[in-house]
Amino acid sequence: MKKIFKFLFSNELTLVALFSYAMAMAVATFVENDYGTPAAREMVYNALWFEILQAILGLNFIGNIKKYKLLRKEKAAVLTFHISFIIILLGAFVTRNFGYEGNMHIREGQSSNQLVSLDRYFQAHIHGANVNKEFNRKSTFTQIHQPNFNWEENINGDKVTVTPKMFVPDAVQTVIDGEADDAVIEVVTATDSGRKTVFLAKGKSMFVNGQEITFNNPTKGAINIREKGLDYTIESPQHIGYFIMADQSSGSVDDGIEVKLQQQALYTMGELRFVIKDIHEGLKLGYSPATTKKMKEQAADLLFVDITVNDETKEVTLASLSGVVTPFKEVEIGGYKIDVSFGPQITELPFSLFLNHFEMERYPGSENPSAYSSEVIVQDGEVSYPYTIFMNNVLDHNGYRFFQASFDQDEKGTILSVNQDRPGTILTYIGYLLMTVAMIVSLFEKKSRFRLVSGKLSKLKAQSIALLIIGATVFGTQNKAFAQADKAAPQTKTMEEVKTAPQFQDRSQTVDINHSKLFGSLIVQDMDGRLKPINTLSSEFLRKLTRKTKYTLEYQDGKLEELNSDQLFLSLQMDPGYWQVMPIIKVDKDAGKGVFDLLDMEQKSMVSFNDLINNEGDYLLRSAVDEAQKKKPSERGEFDKELIKIDERFNILYQGLSGNYLKIFPVPNDPDHNWFNANFMGSPFATEDSTFVRNITKMYFMEILNARESGDWTQANQNLEYIRLFQQKMGEEIYPTDNSIKMELLYNKMNIFNNLFPTYWLLGIYLLAIALWKVFSVNPASNKAYSVGVILEMVAFGFFTCNLMLRWYIAQYPPWTNGYEMLILVAWALFLFGFIFYKKSDFILPLVSLFGGTLLFVSFLDWLNPEITNLVPVLKSYWLKIHVAIIVSSYAPLALSALLGFINLIFISIRNEKFKNPILELTYVSELSMTIGLYMLAVGTFLGGVWANESWGRYWGWDPKETWALISVIIYSVVLHLRLVPALKGNYTFNLASLVAFSSIVMTSFGVNYYLTGLHSYATGDPVPVPAFVYYVVAIVFVLAVTAYYRGNKKI
Repeated sequence: MKKIFKFLFSNELTLVALFSYAMAMAVATFVENDYGTPAAREMVYNALWFEILQAILGLNFIGNIKKYKLLRKEKAAVLTFHISFIIILLGAFVTRNFGYEGNMHIREGQSSNQLVSLDRYFQAHIHGANVNKEFNRKSTFTQIHQPNFNWEENINGDKVTVTPKMFVPDAVQTVIDGEADDAVIEVVTATDSGRKTVFLAKGKSMFVNGQEITFNNPTKGAINIREKGLDYTIESPQHIGYFIMADQSSGSVDDGIEVKLQQQALYTMGELRFVIKDIHEGLKLGYSPATTKKMKEQAADLLFVDITVNDETKEVTLASLSGVVTPFKEVEIGGYKIDVSFGPQITELPFSLFLNHFEMERYPGSENPSAYSSEVIVQDGEVSYPYTIFMNNVLDHNGYRFFQASFDQDEKGTILSVNQDRPGTILTYIGYLLMTVAMIVSLFEKKSRFRLVSGKLSKLKAQSIALLIIGATVFGTQNKAFAQADKAAPQTKTMEEVKTAPQFQDRSQTVDINHSKLFGSLIVQDMDGRLKPINTLSSEFLRKLTRKTKYTLEYQDGKLEELNSDQLFLSLQMDPGYWQVMPIIKVDKDAGKGVFDLLDMEQKSMVSFNDLINNEGDYLLRSAVDEAQKKKPSERGEFDKELIKIDERFNILYQGLSGNYLKIFPVPNDPDHNWFNANFMGSPFATEDSTFVRNITKMYFMEILNARESGDWTQANQNLEYIRLFQQKMGEEIYPTDNSIKMELLYNKMNIFNNLFPTYWLLGIYLLAIALWKVFSVNPASNKAYSVGVILEMVAFGFFTCNLMLRWYIAQYPPWTNGYEMLILVAWALFLFGFIFYKKSDFILPLVSLFGGTLLFVSFLDWLNPEITNLVPVLKSYWLKIHVAIIVSSYAPLALSALLGFINLIFISIRNEKFKNPILELTYVSELSMTIGLYMLAVGTFLGGVWANESWGRYWGWDPKETWALISVIIYSVVLHLRLVPALKGNYTFNLASLVAFSSIVMTSFGVNYYLTGLHSYATGDPVPVPAFVYYVVAIVFVLAVTAYYRGNKKI
């Protein structure tokens, strides 16, 4: 028994169990992505073995309290850690087994006391003479876990069996394996609503646009397709024409004539148009899971059930949607009536809610929701009171919590998420609170591991040779970063490319720089309804088209004119015909080579709008783009991706040339606060306002033409002010303040984030040079020079901080809501922690400067969108300021720990006695940094659970983002406890683990967004290709790890 307890409470089991726990959750997130949430819950989260693993962890932590004698004052922090973890596990157990989740649907003017469960149940009722039997079973069918039970009853000598036999989630009709004589025709129809693919099985018929089409089932008045030996024939009741796409030939067939069926041909009979795309022989019609997000949203789950009475069997297909109660389907067989259903169950509450009004608020001039709320009246006996439920504002009544979840499409009804889990939630919150307290105490408790490592670090002095090697290492990294920057820089358009452009026109596009500033300060409403200066819109417009901030225009006489974004945007609005022929759409020189083959033109860095259309106005890349977009992201090559980018730029330029972006005229008293351009359709304005809007733009453009000739821009400026006054008067309800406009223009002008990355690189090099100087000569001059570098770093950090705050002020929400802002915040936090630790080693701040500058450089690349956008309703919460800031900032110290681990592995590989102290010093810094990062990550995850409980009705839902955050917490907890296992104790193991562990952070911050499907994801279930550099990084880490292992174990 002692051996069992020794094993159960051993450190080895702790680490193995924690690591297994993390890996199980990681696998579950990919199972959920591929097979759906029910499959992940059935296989992992709700599985018995997963609960046993949690129980083992709980027992292990309880045993360690006694094993390490934690019931002592000096061990208060460690004791609190263990107790809090046990309480969190207990809270999860209570929630898992005793909590309830469901939905309530209410229409305006109606009340409801019915909850619809999230769980689904298979139910069957048998009715007959003096017979009434019922069967009810909670069923978690998935694509992986198919039905494996039946209900069998012997009634008056009759054997009645109900057998669920197959479950297809998100079912869509398709072709599946069949018998040899089976066949299915795949038909593509063309209607007013677009193309649609339908299937016609042998022996069946279908209607397309009111016309019947049959397959081996000839019917009078139908288009009959028959199988004749190895060929197929077609017979039409009317004259029908066809066009064969392969050889561009055409023909027709008179009514009643049976001729050979032409595949891949367009058939036309009156308004009916269809193509026989393929004939699938040996296949039959069936169902399979949908593969895209759009298809899944429109598909229902199907359960196929066999009902048998004695020797007679009937198949029943039951459709089910999450949260939708499905009626019973009745089957008469063998003298019995058998009702079956598959779906949620209804629970009646002892009180009801009356929906007085559902209100939807939208962003001005947009269909995007800004907020939505439900005004309800709680009706509980004699108790009645009104309450407004909206996102992040919960109704608590009688142990139930009601959250705003969704709404009906006609906006006349609401869907509330309902949760009953007070005991589990309270226990979990207590666990969160205790663990947070333990983290804080451990940072200051004299005998804590954190204080112990900090004390050891303060006694160490790194050897000077360490800085020399580190400097060489980082210089290599710096050179690589600059090389990447050079490679990423867009190519400059040459004079020859412009001069030889056959569509070149010589018209002045000059706009006075001061006037362009006035134009840039004018307010415009973007497509999402956000009001912003035109300067913001024009900057985004030019950057998306050319990847540049300015455009160099060359006239026919060789004269060059550099246009800023405002000048170009104004010129484009005035003279779209000119800009239609100017090269302004960027094409990548490598990935876009095939584009020029399609266009039949010489390769150049940019193409014009006219280069992409023919003389008839047809878009030359349409077919190629359609083919690229049909492919799954993982199947797209570099050419496909570049095609899609060019297509996006083409459409952006088209909107600009059409004047659709220039929405500068507000409609007075419009409840939706829509703004329009001068080319508006219909009559949104009153007569006098309509006349002003129609004419002022033309007058303004005419005055600009006059100003180009005379040099006097006074009248053009005056017309611009007329437009501004119109905006301020007619759109005064939502017109931005003068200060906010000035601040956004200042933010655009300074462009600090983009300008800082070369600054930080230069400062990093400077500090490294001084550090190397200090290696050979520590004197007042070197110390003073290093201090100058630190001061410059602080000044740069001050600008960084001010710009971050400025973005916050402009957006009116914390700037950490998307991928771009996340990178910016991580870089900012990295510098913050660099200043915290920089006195521990001269190496810390240069590393931080180089790595932070690289993060800013990455944010500058074109795969991240720096635009300030409107927030979705769920993010309009104070939790955004707290949860996201803490959890994203935690990535910075963990990144620093990984970087130090990488450097230390290099030192170990070099294998020199003089490196012992530097390795130990940097290892201590790494552990301190990791500890702080882990604490912040854990607290951020806890707060995310609290926010989720306030927004979606549960503190934990196994969403991939929150799950991977928990995985990262566990992984880093394992790394920090490796020292407790003798075989894993040592600098090599810790530094390698700190480097590898950062991959969980990369997965949490980026991988989930693009490879998994969930509430925090941008993916649609199809993973994008893994970037090539990832494989190189993995290879480098592997080689370094092996080298450090073998060289580190050799005697010097």
